Amino acid sequence: MSGLAGKREGAVEKLRVGIAGLGRGRLFAEELGRHERCELVAVCDAREAALAPFGGVAQHTDYEAFLGERLDVVAVVTPGPVHAGQSVRALEAGAHVLCETPCVYSLDEAKILVKAVRDSSRSFMLAEDYLWKGCFRNLKDRAEEGRFGEIVYAEGDYTHDCRNLMLATDDGFVPYRERDRHPHARKTWRATDLPPLLYASHTLGPLLYLMDDRVVSAVALGTGCRTAPELGTTDLEAGLFRTARGSVIRLTNGFSLAYPMATHYSLAGTRGSARIDRSRDESFVWYSEATEGEMSGWESAPEAWRERPDGRSPLDVMVDEFVGGVVRGEAPPLDVHRSLDFVLPGVVAHASAEQGAVLLDVPDSREWVL
Repeated sequence: MSGLAGKREGAVEKLRVGIAGLGRGRLFAEELGRHERCELVAVCDAREAALAPFGGVAQHTDYEAFLGERLDVVAVVTPGPVHAGQSVRALEAGAHVLCETPCVYSLDEAKILVKAVRDSSRSFMLAEDYLWKGCFRNLKDRAEEGRFGEIVYAEGDYTHDCRNLMLATDDGFVPYRERDRHPHARKTWRATDLPPLLYASHTLGPLLYLMDDRVVSAVALGTGCRTAPELGTTDLEAGLFRTARGSVIRLTNGFSLAYPMATHYSLAGTRGSARIDRSRDESFVWYSEATEGEMSGWESAPEAWRERPDGRSPLDVMVDEFVGGVVRGEAPPLDVHRSLDFVLPGVVAHASAEQGAVLLDVPDSREWVL
């Protein structure tokens, strides 16, 4: 492992950590900065004002200069369109990479990323922290107990009105309702470069985790741009996916609809099913034939299933497991191939929607010869 901070007498050897992107990246800085095996030594953001709270560490507005800090771990939490390129550069610089979703925007980017991971012998992991939510960890236990039998169908919906994040000036985001007062506001990457199904890993990832499966083909449709035509965003995309085990998954994603944030997950098995709906309130119900006592129908899941028993946040646990793997020289919980299992189906589904709902194959990156 290159670039480890010098070990002081009686001190634990620590990883030199850098954070790129200080929007949501501030949360990564908090988690990695307080980890016992990490030392936050550098931050990077194109906005100088975002760097101000990080006194005592190297501050950069230039990503290449940031990589010159001899970093062991880089968290890429920048705008989505630059994730792949910045991850590849960090790997080439000798760093292990934890990357926000989506980690790639195309099959070509995915191939370059896989090659960079292979050539660098460093770890890459998609920062899909939803997998560490208590509800999914507890459902996984039930699935492994056989409570659902074979999961043959699953659904995931992630709809979130992000129009207030789609216009900005130098002073910050412009509320969508106030757009006429800011005629010179520029479109952000969420308006110009975030087709809905490219951001599918929050729904697809947990479902594939529960199903122990991967997607092999996808077909999708988009609704067009009707809610906010001046932004040019696709309101919503809906996709159908076939898995390697022959199951079917339906997903919808939308970010410019008049629809406050809500998520929905459901799975239907040969012996049982479950549903999680989150909007203003949460509904978490399940049914199983493989349980003690007869269930009369949908029953509320036990409160203990809803949260992690250790009370920790999903981001905290995800970061801890990633760092632990780096320290021990082990593969991360989600290696580059499993990370792409969660992201490439959305890339392919968006391409399908652009082509008028053509059924397309989703490649398995494990089979690529690069």
